[in-house]
Amino acid sequence: MLPDLVRTAAALLATSAACTVLSGAVTCSAGCPLPPFEPATTADLVHGAASIAAVASCVFAMVALAWSPTTPRALRRLSVVAAAVALPLSAAVGIAMLVLGRGPVVALVERVLLLEAAVWVLLGGVLVGTGRARARTQEVRNYVGT
Repeated sequence: MLPDLVRTAAALLATSAACTVLSGAVTCSAGCPLPPFEPATTADLVHGAASIAAVASCVFAMVALAWSPTTPRALRRLSVVAAAVALPLSAAVGIAMLVLGRGPVVALVERVLLLEAAVWVLLGGVLVGTGRARARTQEVRNYVGT
């Protein structure tokens, strides 16, 4: 049995993947218009909401792994750094969208955030795949009380 925060991170990553598929399956209008500055279709809203939910779920998974005491040390360090970068970038995107609307500033910050999330997933996968992110069995057992 996985500790709660690790299970939560897994569920968040699954949600992120599902929302990414939905975002890719629903085509938005030219320029991906979003309110409040531009009129949007239902498809635009679904695409935008799914994209936001995908990135938010990924960032929350970073935070969950960073906070879990049973996350393997290498993955935990990676998640702490990734969350420390992703949270301010996420806030910057949200504020810029409200203040500036869609434009080059938002586009640049969004792409940096997406790149950072992709690098976190890739490096996390490498750590897990190479065995560098194996949890100490006894440490996990002590934590869950088994």
